[in-house]
Amino acid sequence: MRESDLDILKKSLTIIIGFEERVDLVNSASEFLEIHNRNIQMLKDLGVERQSDFIKKNISDYPKLRVSEIELFIFRKRKEKSFLWFVGGRRLGFVYDLIRTRGVLLSQIKKKVAKIKDISQRMYKVVENPIFEEVYQKTGY
Repeated sequence: MRESDLDILKKSLTIIIGFEERVDLVNSASEFLEIHNRNIQMLKDLGVERQSDFIKKNISDYPKLRVSEIELFIFRKRKEKSFLWFVGGRRLGFVYDLIRTRGVLLSQIKKKVAKIKDISQRMYKVVENPIFEEVYQKTGY
């Protein structure tokens, strides 16, 4: 993988890592997923190039997210409320959010985003310096 591709990957991973705290790093949920999916593809390519089982294993550990889940996460992080929350109250808003995310709770979405952040941090270090791959394997990550 070229150095410029590695720089792009590192910058993209940085965006994903910072997303949990700063949702303003991306414009929309679809943009987040586009960046995330591109990262996964680039990591797969890097894993093949380096013949790394560690990278392949970590890629498979990434949780799956849908656009509606990321939209809800962004919505709540920005402390926005939908019209249904005002009109129908908390219960109706909660039910609407459940339907929109196909039964996935906000707490589950937060756990998925945190796991993505954690894995992305590891991958960033491995991309930056391949020696971290050995370090993580020896420490049990």
